[in-house]
Amino acid sequence: MGKLEDQIRAIQRRRFLRYTALTLGGAAVGIPTLKAAAAECKLTEQEILGPMYNYGAPMVQLKLAADDEPGQKLMLRGSVLSADCKTPLANTLIEIWQADDKGVYDKQQPGNFLETIKPHLRGMVLTDAKGRYEIETIVPGAYPIPPGVPGLEKYGNLTRARHIHIKVEPFLHTALTTQLYFKGDEHLAGDPWGGHKPALALAMKQDGKYMKADFDFVLGTGLKS
Repeated sequence: MGKLEDQIRAIQRRRFLRYTALTLGGAAVGIPTLKAAAAECKLTEQEILGPMYNYGAPMVQLKLAADDEPGQKLMLRGSVLSADCKTPLANTLIEIWQADDKGVYDKQQPGNFLETIKPHLRGMVLTDAKGRYEIETIVPGAYPIPPGVPGLEKYGNLTRARHIHIKVEPFLHTALTTQLYFKGDEHLAGDPWGGHKPALALAMKQDGKYMKADFDFVLGTGLKS
């Protein structure tokens, strides 16, 4: 019996070593490691709402910027996905607001979310049945944070990296407030928010008159079983 048990243990050990080699060395043989697989799927990072938010954004459903809007045209597109990075979230509301080409917003009262304004570069879209969205806008300009904004006093006059504000408001998932930045922006490294979150920086490619960028939002599950 002792010899048989030793043989069984030897077989089990060889199987364990083979499994370990495939798992930990999977990159060399085309099998993703557990660590790599975990790193591939992450929830989109949250950001501050910021003082330039305002209630009452209109539905635009594609064009955030008019055809005659000054600046580099940008086509932003992607999907809204559940926490598994695969399940699309259909009919999800995406709210967008940003500065114009000169870094100017449509607001005169930063921090007053009920200000009466004429919306400009501000709107909402819905994802389609496959969770996809597309937004036609411009690359926003950089701008200094206005001095004296409550809560942001220490950042007054600091030039922020170019960014687009996004709120994603799904059904039965955790809502997301974030900002998207641009790779290569000279102000990105020193930005108090975007400088620490490289995953939120867009890689743009020229396509005719447009710069194009893809970004998928991944949201946490809102209900727990």
